[in-house]
Amino acid sequence: DQLTAKSHVQNDEPITIGGEVDRIYSHPTQTDIDVVISTGVGTSVALKSSAFVTKLNGDNVVAPVGVVVWNPFIEKAKSMGDFDDEQYKEMICVEPGMLKDVPIVEKGDQFHFSQTITSCDDDSEKVKEVEGEEHIGKKNKVGKE
Repeated sequence: DQLTAKSHVQNDEPITIGGEVDRIYSHPTQTDIDVVISTGVGTSVALKSSAFVTKLNGDNVVAPVGVVVWNPFIEKAKSMGDFDDEQYKEMICVEPGMLKDVPIVEKGDQFHFSQTITSCDDDSEKVKEVEGEEHIGKKNKVGKE
């Protein structure tokens, strides 16, 4: 935690925001991340993410993924020049990434990172799901990386 210097471990309970938050969550035994962040009464955002490196010889090296959760809350929002005083109620920053034990990506290797963000309502019904995948490495046949 950037504010309290405490470690936070992913568990089955939703992450709630009750004050300024700037935390890194990781799972103690799994390399993928799967968290739920409460975004208000009856709503939440779920994030699933994974990463791996495909070595030049074809071997896959799994990379542990963590997630940063940030919200400035009341006092910090008021002190930020580029942030409205009440805007903290309308946003939450959720950033997955490889934050520790990052595998070496050498020339010719490919790095794969995927995430799915799902917005849910009271009944855990999916409202909107966004998937993204990043590949860093050799260009494929259509010229995309």
